[in-house]
Amino acid sequence: MRAGEPEHGETDGTPDGRARPDVGTTLVEVVVAITLIGAFVGVLLSGLWTVIRISKFSDDQAKVEAVIGSAADRLANYAYIPCPATAANGGYLPIVQAAAGTVDWAGTTVSIDSILYWSPATSSTGSWTASNNLASSQCSQSVGLTTSKTLQRVTIRVVSPQTGYTRTIQVVKNNVFPKSVSA
Repeated sequence: MRAGEPEHGETDGTPDGRARPDVGTTLVEVVVAITLIGAFVGVLLSGLWTVIRISKFSDDQAKVEAVIGSAADRLANYAYIPCPATAANGGYLPIVQAAAGTVDWAGTTVSIDSILYWSPATSSTGSWTASNNLASSQCSQSVGLTTSKTLQRVTIRVVSPQTGYTRTIQVVKNNVFPKSVSA
């Protein structure tokens, strides 16, 4: 038997009955195969990159939620300050900024957007106003229910340093509890 001849009488259908030599692949077939594989790999890498970005953003959102929850808890559990905007110790700001440490962020990622005061006298139902109208002598811890404004609505903002994702929350502080409890 000679090389290239069909075995045991097999032919490849050529008119003279000889076997066709192994042809291989053409350049066009190789280019098409490489293009298809490259496109598949490109789509796969693009999908993986999207998953990574979404994962990072989700992680960032979770951190923002943790910081804002911690800031709200810290503010709710901190003592009432009658005039927080004029307080010598910075009012409530250092308290809420300490929450950024729960995820190792700088304190500047947490801010107080506004402090509003409840004013029952502004209308028949009352409303929030930017001024508490307390005299400086009334800005001591002894201010109580005799003053017109004993509720504060504090708006806290947290901004992620990585993605800029932002969340705000409002916490209402009050001074309606007695200073001492007698038994």
